[in-house]
Amino acid sequence: MTKPLFYLAGGLLTALSVVFVVHSIMMPDQLWGQIQLMWLCYGLNYVLATLIFLGVLVAHKKKAMLVGFVFMGGSVLKFTFFFLLIYPNLKADGFVGRYELSLFFVPYLVSLFAMTYAASRVLQRK
Repeated sequence: MTKPLFYLAGGLLTALSVVFVVHSIMMPDQLWGQIQLMWLCYGLNYVLATLIFLGVLVAHKKKAMLVGFVFMGGSVLKFTFFFLLIYPNLKADGFVGRYELSLFFVPYLVSLFAMTYAASRVLQRK
């Protein structure tokens, strides 16, 4: 159970690091004031994806029927954190543009794809 978790954690950290560098290079100048928010988004997605994947592994070992609920519950948890912590900061200026939304949704999608790939590999073994 720990081997897939370490693979996901390492692979996700690598992927998010590369995407963070590319994302920060492509980021418009007016968003450089929100670089701390970008760090928060990437870090939050990394931690939550790792914890959700751990929950998927535990659910698969205990009762495989719960894996889908854990996976979807994790997505709800991520969006809850988004609306509680990140969205108020984005909306502070009264306008939320697509570049501002990319601060959260780029790492969200990267972590979602990595987590889905890792979970499918684990679930196919049995």
